[in-house]
This record gives sequence, structure tokens and C-alpha cells, in this order.
Amino acid sequence: MDKTQADAIAQAILEPDLRVQEELRNKRALESAHQARRRRVAWFALAGCGIGAAIAHFGGVRVSLGVIWGGLAGSAIGWLVTRRAAV
Repeated sequence: MDKTQADAIAQAILEPDLRVQEELRNKRALESAHQARRRRVAWFALAGCGIGAAIAHFGGVRVSLGVIWGGLAGSAIGWLVTRRAAV
């Protein structure tokens, strides 16, 4: 058996394992990207909560409502912004 035949046999044995590792690597990269997007959306929601609370405070509305509506608005804006960045 020469070197090329030995390499071909080794490749045939290891190929299924390499394919599985590549699939796992792709899956982890995709999950990491989704996690990063959720974190960016959370920052938008947090900023929206603060802005909503400030507007509610100075507008004479209950601060808790400002936090809720600001967080919802910030979250929606975050999803829109990160969707365009991901595409």
C-alpha cells in the first residue's frame, strides 16, 4: 500500500466525523449569531425603557406605563434594525 492509498483510506474513515464536526460548527455559529441579535435587541429595549420613563415623568403620566411602552417600542425598533443588519 502506498501513501496515496493510505491517505484515501484514512480520509474515508474520518470523513463522516469531519462532516459531523462541520455541521456542529455551523450550528454553533448560527446559535451564536441569534444570541448576539437578541442581546442587541435587549439593549434597544433597555434604552427604550429609559426614554419612555423620562417622557412619562415629564409628560405627567405614570412612569411604569412609560417604561412598558418605551420598552415595547425599543424592542420593536431593535428587531427591525437588527433584521436589516442580519440580511
